[in-house]
Amino acid sequence: MMKCAKNDQDRQSSVLRMVWSALVVGGTVAASPALAGGASENLLLIVDPTNPDAMYIANHYRTVRGVPDRNILYLRPEAASYADFVDGNQPAVLGTLTNRVIDDHIDYILVGASDSFYISATGYISDGCAAVRRFALPSNYMLSFMSDEVLGGLSSTHRNEYFGNNGDALAFSSAQGWYNGIPDGSSSARRYFLGTQLGYLGELGNTVDEVINMIDYSAAADGTFPDGTFYFMETTDPLRSGPRDNQFDAVVQAIIDLGGKAEHLCCSVLPGGRHDILGCMTGAAGPNIDGTDMTIQPGAFCDHLTSYAGNFSTASQTKMSRWIANGASGSHGEVEEPCNYSGKFPHARMHLYYFKGLTLGESVFRSLRYVPFQGLVLGDPLTRPFAHIPAVTVDDAPIGPVSGDITLTPEATTTHPSALIAAFDLYIDGVKWETVPPNDVFHLDTTRFGDGFHAMRVVASDDSDQKTPGAWDGTIEINNVGRSASLEITPTTGDLATAFQCTLDGTAGDVIEARVLHNGRVVATTTGLGQQATMYGLSTGAGTVALRTEILYADGMQVTSDVVTLTIDNVAGTPVATDPIAYGYSTSILVDSPLVLELPAAFDDAADPLTYTIIDQPIQAVLQPAAATDPYRVLVPNGDAVGSDSLTFQATSSSGQSQVVSVNISYDQWQFGKLHLDVTPLFAGQDGTFTVTSGYPNEKTYLAYSLKGEGRTYVRQLNATLDLRKPSQAGDVQYTDADGFVEWVLHIPNIKTPKLAWFQAAQRSATSNVAFAQIN
Repeated sequence: MMKCAKNDQDRQSSVLRMVWSALVVGGTVAASPALAGGASENLLLIVDPTNPDAMYIANHYRTVRGVPDRNILYLRPEAASYADFVDGNQPAVLGTLTNRVIDDHIDYILVGASDSFYISATGYISDGCAAVRRFALPSNYMLSFMSDEVLGGLSSTHRNEYFGNNGDALAFSSAQGWYNGIPDGSSSARRYFLGTQLGYLGELGNTVDEVINMIDYSAAADGTFPDGTFYFMETTDPLRSGPRDNQFDAVVQAIIDLGGKAEHLCCSVLPGGRHDILGCMTGAAGPNIDGTDMTIQPGAFCDHLTSYAGNFSTASQTKMSRWIANGASGSHGEVEEPCNYSGKFPHARMHLYYFKGLTLGESVFRSLRYVPFQGLVLGDPLTRPFAHIPAVTVDDAPIGPVSGDITLTPEATTTHPSALIAAFDLYIDGVKWETVPPNDVFHLDTTRFGDGFHAMRVVASDDSDQKTPGAWDGTIEINNVGRSASLEITPTTGDLATAFQCTLDGTAGDVIEARVLHNGRVVATTTGLGQQATMYGLSTGAGTVALRTEILYADGMQVTSDVVTLTIDNVAGTPVATDPIAYGYSTSILVDSPLVLELPAAFDDAADPLTYTIIDQPIQAVLQPAAATDPYRVLVPNGDAVGSDSLTFQATSSSGQSQVVSVNISYDQWQFGKLHLDVTPLFAGQDGTFTVTSGYPNEKTYLAYSLKGEGRTYVRQLNATLDLRKPSQAGDVQYTDADGFVEWVLHIPNIKTPKLAWFQAAQRSATSNVAFAQIN
């Protein structure tokens, strides 16, 4: 361990909610607190589709944690360099979040189990002690909102603005700017993702079974308030223990004052003979984690401050993976020589934040004084053993098919001694649909969804600093036009080489295609109903695998079946030398940003990776460079793309080639979401007309105004930045029609004139021009 030297954006609203002030025009809308904290609807899981073990672990994590399908992205997580990451992975992830309409609530980016643990990043970060040449793999995603600053050059001691300067355990939000440890709307504030990694599977890392076990005991620990002790070990190694020793006593006392147990032990590396370890913080190069008589409790976070705990390129020093192998839910280590800056390692307050109810991911990031360029966090970031998790019910949830408008009545309770339930969020198929306060109901217009089965989640959040969420999960079956879909698969068990025959059927009509979906991506298709498609265990990866049929009709409706579950063993099986089968499909692009397009192909031999060849390039977009074995491409649409487009591809193995198939792309939605607001001349005491065109069709639309002029106010509920200063709502929320049109006729109060006003319309992730008007 090298000793370090001693010298160690856009304007957003300062609260995570929509706030409209009641000023002159129209009415008001109740303010709703943002739901932050740690739950799987706030997490994006990135899965390497070229690694069967990574896919197996991802399937298990999805099952255990209830990760929504739309929150799983199949993308090779690493890149050749940081510059390549910024040009490739970063826009692909951000654009896919936007296209999936989940960018308003993703706080965590969890890199799945991987054979990689860093990305080369030479020349960006200055350090007076040792050159910075690597970024920890998940840290690249954490930096997504500040990549321009990184490319321009920063210090290795660049401050993490979420770092807590005191014991306040504040829930994290990626949509919120942070400055000096608190939410802030100034230009000095910074946004982040919580970037962590589920596991490292390479040499000196963890085995597949160790990662699977970690997932199980981490989730099981949530909300259990386990009995045990946090151990803070002061060792005789001044370079590795010294940077944190002076933090221990205050944190030990703070935990004890809250009713917990903590000890500051001197002159030992590990708490040998202790079998109640809720956390361990030590400093040593080679702690004998495997050979010490001790028991780490489920949910524990443990780390040892040293140079190479997270550097799996060298056998020197004990690796952080040993903590995971011995029962910890998370650990932290450096991927190269960091020097012993205390700010590069978790502060002792990490365990205080954890004990107060933050998630593991929140607690670690809040305890890092410096941006963790080199700091790798392994484990399950959602682990929260000390959280008072609300119990949520929806007693009037439908148990049969529904149509038209329905209401849902959420209720929740919490065991938190001083917190109340603050708000409820409704998610349909992973998209946040509505937020209501306690004692209110959700109003759901089911005609806005296709017939069939849809995942429904209600999340309650309390009003504590931790904003702890709890969830109720269910399924809603919609039947407005009498359509249905079904999926039958035989067999229902197998291994990676097993051929699964999928029969896709449904209501007759003008069908474009039927497809089998796994975790939101297409894995097989047919051109009609009652037809079969073949997939193999390799298509989905092993584990408990949830699949459904989706039928695309010519009128645009997508009808989904109920879930069919397979059990697939993570063994290669006995492959048969057959040609691969490629599947074409259709997709619609919602916004003009990059996104990941899967290239579905079925094959049975894990030892013979397929290669994917693009035969015909899209005309109105470009494809980012990709490895030949990547079963996807990142599509970058032209800014003026319109109408239809396509690409064709072919899959090849050593035994043969697939047919050439087409991915048909529609940009038709692009005519929408580019709102234009027109305002008629306004006169006091008379009606004025406000017209919006080119909005998203059938979408909630808000009209805002300001008497203060233009500015910038971020509205998390809409994931949009209004170009108004201190905006207020004008009139009621309205829905656009099928052409994206909506109009308000509002009475202008009889006020003193002339009066200046600024107006703007907004939908989710979209805003109009600002219309200036003088009221005469």
